[in-house]
Amino acid sequence: MKRIIYGFLMFSVWLLAVSCGGDNTDDVILGYTTDNTLAIVKVNLGKIDGKLPKKEIMNDKSNKFSASEKEKMDLFMNAKDNGIDIGKPMYMVTDKDKDQFSFSFIGWLDDEAKFTKNFSKISETKISIDKGKNLIYSDKKLIGSIKDGMMVLSRTVGNPMAGMMGGGAMPAGDGEATEKFYTAFWERKGTEKEGMIAQIEKSLEADADVNAWINIYSVVNTVSRGYIETLAVNKLLVDAGCGMSLNFDKGKIDFKTNTFFNDEMQKLVKKYYDSKGVDYNVVKNIDIDQAKMYSVGFFSLDFVKYFVKEAGFEPIVNQVLEYKGLTMEDIAAALNGNYAFALFAEQPVDPNDPYAYPKPSGVVALGINGDKANKLIDAIVSEESLRYYAKMFHNKEVLVFATEDSQLQLLKDNKAAANKKLNKVSGVNSYSWATGEDFNKGFEGKAKAKVVSIESTTKVDGGNASSETVIKLDKDKKNALHYIFGYE
Repeated sequence: MKRIIYGFLMFSVWLLAVSCGGDNTDDVILGYTTDNTLAIVKVNLGKIDGKLPKKEIMNDKSNKFSASEKEKMDLFMNAKDNGIDIGKPMYMVTDKDKDQFSFSFIGWLDDEAKFTKNFSKISETKISIDKGKNLIYSDKKLIGSIKDGMMVLSRTVGNPMAGMMGGGAMPAGDGEATEKFYTAFWERKGTEKEGMIAQIEKSLEADADVNAWINIYSVVNTVSRGYIETLAVNKLLVDAGCGMSLNFDKGKIDFKTNTFFNDEMQKLVKKYYDSKGVDYNVVKNIDIDQAKMYSVGFFSLDFVKYFVKEAGFEPIVNQVLEYKGLTMEDIAAALNGNYAFALFAEQPVDPNDPYAYPKPSGVVALGINGDKANKLIDAIVSEESLRYYAKMFHNKEVLVFATEDSQLQLLKDNKAAANKKLNKVSGVNSYSWATGEDFNKGFEGKAKAKVVSIESTTKVDGGNASSETVIKLDKDKKNALHYIFGYE
């Protein structure tokens, strides 16, 4: 097994430590969370450990481990012997400081001697702890720090956008964190922003295999290099965040998200999204039973228009639309926000054409406001390139684009589609469904179960949005991780 120093050590500790007890370490992490923290990921190691197919991996004869490799793998599968405090979870914290990012893995040790001994074997380096400086080394390379049993393994990365946006050279700083970094880490003062603290607490408290919190506002501000702060729309994005959770259950994988907006943004979302659920009539004349994926939902054109205006982009957008004789007001008046799209099996390739390739097949439907959409429709009809790539149909209720004429036939005949596969979930703002066909292709011959469906819903309530995505497998006797790793 090759010598892998920093990355391998961190990955091993993060993935293979086990069991999560009752200690609430979230408060400890909050003490090191600053206003510059971009994200926190919490891995509930005990839950993950109970779901990993450890026995199957160790007894799998197809894994041709040497005696040395088997010893190391056995350590992987039994991290309780590695000096890790198995009563606490593991965290990954991402911070930004000027034009540099830092990624810190945080966990706890209960036996430093075991840790240094066993991870020296695993990493094939000499892991040591300088107790005078509280620093951790791999051979002579600094890889982490430890204080009162709390271990931090960090890495710094230069902001790749700094050079591109500023026109200069790419910033330096990629690599292991310095001694100065760790000194500053232990001296951190936790954020005093009550809203930020509340978001993090709510995001990390869920009983899930993995929890996460993302500082949306800071991420957007970082990507825009501070430009967002110069726009009026900035006031709506201040303090915006997102919480996530991931669970591996029997025969399925469950992923959830929750957004957190400030009071002004919540009022705006309520204004444009309250009582605006999915209108499934948008697909009443579109056959989706043969679709391998479809989505039905609602989005507010007035909300989009408000955002574009607040961002100062309305003149630019109208200038782009001007050549077609349109304005944003025309588009907002034409569309009612209801939408649907469906993807079907790719069109068959002509065997006589050596340059032929599989072409996508699908339908896009947009709800319209009767005659108010005429101006938009006339502009679309006059676009020759669009007519070349898509077929089009419209009545007073819907504007539909399709890759094939046959997909518009029910609309032209005003006949209702059977749509036996349409799941009319109520109380949501969007619903999506997909087969596992494309997903399974990437794991053919590897996974012991197949994905049968991927279902997603989003819901806007009280000015915040939430979503849930459920991936269902064709087997449910064991946890999804068993099947993902290729075991029954």
